[in-house]
Amino acid sequence: MRDYAIRFVFGGTISVVAALIGAVLREPIGGIFTAFPAIMLASLTLIDKTEDREHASYDAVGAALGAVGFIACAYFIFYTLERVPVAASLGIGLLIWLIVSMGLYALYALVVSLRHKHEG
Repeated sequence: MRDYAIRFVFGGTISVVAALIGAVLREPIGGIFTAFPAIMLASLTLIDKTEDREHASYDAVGAALGAVGFIACAYFIFYTLERVPVAASLGIGLLIWLIVSMGLYALYALVVSLRHKHEG
């Protein structure tokens, strides 16, 4: 229960700060802060503490690869939202996020696997 409380407080604090930055800046840059993965930092800390640093690093890599997929998704939606139906733009953007994120993770897993074969 304590772990959930830490995630809730940390995530809530980051979300409020991001919303305040977005409200003050009132420019697209404010949106960058609202996309901050509020729970990720708390989760990585807890994983490091309850399991080990290696498990936390795997989750951090997954979050980073997911963020790259999110950037591809946001880029697509930004350029298509006013040109195609909203549902199509969002649906295809979500599919792009999934394909990019999973593709990058598959590539990462392949590289790690080849490294272990080469080392062993």
